[in-house]
Amino acid sequence: MKKSIVIFCIAFFCVANLPAQKIKYEPTFDKARLLSKQEKKPLAILITINPPVYSPNFMAGLQDQKVIEKFNSSFINFKVDKSDTAVSAKIIKDYKLSRFPSFIFLDAKGGLMFTDIALLVRPEPLLSIADRAMAASTEKSLVEYDSAYVGGSNGGTFLKDYILRREKAGIYSNASLIEKYVPGLKVSNLNSYDEVLFILKAGPVIGGNAYRLARINKCLIDSIYKTEPLADRIAMNNVLVKNTMDSAIVSKSEGMAYEAASFAQLSWSKNYREASKARNFKMIQYYFAVKDTAKYLQQATNFYDFNYLKLSVDSIRKLDSLNFIAAKKNAEETVSIGDNGSIKRTISFTSTHTIDNYATELNNGAWNFYLLGGNKDEYLIKAMQWSRRSIELSPKAAFYDTYAHLLYRLRLYDESESMQKKALELSATNKAEIKALREEYNKIKQRNL
Repeated sequence: MKKSIVIFCIAFFCVANLPAQKIKYEPTFDKARLLSKQEKKPLAILITINPPVYSPNFMAGLQDQKVIEKFNSSFINFKVDKSDTAVSAKIIKDYKLSRFPSFIFLDAKGGLMFTDIALLVRPEPLLSIADRAMAASTEKSLVEYDSAYVGGSNGGTFLKDYILRREKAGIYSNASLIEKYVPGLKVSNLNSYDEVLFILKAGPVIGGNAYRLARINKCLIDSIYKTEPLADRIAMNNVLVKNTMDSAIVSKSEGMAYEAASFAQLSWSKNYREASKARNFKMIQYYFAVKDTAKYLQQATNFYDFNYLKLSVDSIRKLDSLNFIAAKKNAEETVSIGDNGSIKRTISFTSTHTIDNYATELNNGAWNFYLLGGNKDEYLIKAMQWSRRSIELSPKAAFYDTYAHLLYRLRLYDESESMQKKALELSATNKAEIKALREEYNKIKQRNL
C-alpha cells in the first residue's frame, strides 16, 4: 500500500510540472501566412481587445483543452491585440472589421473564408466557429474566383457563384458584379422570387440597371419585403444604401447620394423623426467623404443641434436604452453548423447600437468639426457643446480627449490640459491604451498641439 502511494505521488508530481498546453500562435502575421500556405492548413487570425471592465473569464474558452486541440490540429494560428496598431491596423482595414474581438479565417491559398465576432468566454462557440471554418476550407477558394474573373470569366453561372462566394465571406460590395450579371437574364427570370432576391442581396446601386430590373414586378418586391426575416431585410437595405453611397462618393455624384439618403429615409416607414434623421445623416456623411467642407459644416450644425441638443439628457438615455434592448433582441439568431445541427448564438449587436450610441455620435460629430472647422470659432463652439453633452451622457476617456482638443483650439489652454488629464485618469482606470492620450497631454501641456 505504501509503495503504491509513493508511485502515485511521483506520477502526480510529474503531471503537475508538465507545461500547460496552449494554442500555438505564430510570432508574426507573415510567418503565419507562409506556414498556412506551406502546410496547406487554414489560417485563424484572432484580433483581441482589452475588455471595457475587468473580466477574468473574458478569454476563458481559449484555455479549454478541446478548443486548444481543435485549433492546434486544424489551423495555423495568429493572435494580435487591437491596440497593437502597427500590426492590427492593416488587418482591420484589409478585412473591414468593425466588431471586436474578431476572428478572420483564410484558406491555405490566402482567400478569405469569413470573419465573425469572437465569443471567447465559453468553449462551445469556439468549437462551432472552428467547425464552420473547416467546412469552408473545403470549398473553392476566393483566390481562384478572383483569378478567374480577372482572366475574363463573366458568364451568368460564374458571376452568380462568384457573388454568392463573396457574400459567404462577408463581402457585400458586389454592385459592379450584379450589373454584369443581369444582362444575361430573360424577362421571365425577373418574375422569379429567388432570382430577384439574389439581385437585391447583391446590393445594386439604387437607380442603376440591375436595381430597376429587379423592381419591375412590384407584387414580387412586396412579397419579398413581407416574407423575408426582418434581420435579412434590414441587412439587404443597408447593403443597397452603402453600395450606392460608396459609388456616389467615388464619382462625387450628389444626385446618387440623394438616392441613397432617400432610400434610407423610406426604410423607416412611419417613424418620421428617425426617417428624417437617417436621410440627413447620410448626406452629411457624403459631404464629409467628398471633402465638401462648407456644406458639411453647415448641414452637420443643423443636424446635431436638432437631433441631440434639443433633447434632454434623460430623454436621450431612455432612447438609447430602448434601442439597445431592441438591438440585443434582434441579435439572437439560429445558425446551422454542418452536421452538428442548429445552435443558438448571439452576435455582436454593439457594432450597430451601443448603450451610449447618442454620446458616440455626438463625439464623432464634434471630432469631425475639430478636423474640418479650422479656426472658425462659431463651428468650434458648436462642437464644444456637442462634446460636453457627450460627456454628460457617457464620461469616457475618448470623449474627454475630444473635448480637450476643442478647448485647445479655442485657446482655453488650462481647461484643455485639465480635460486631457481627466481622459488619462479614466483610461488608466479602465486599463485601456493610454500611450496616445499621454502624448496628446504632453503636447497640450507644452502648448504645441
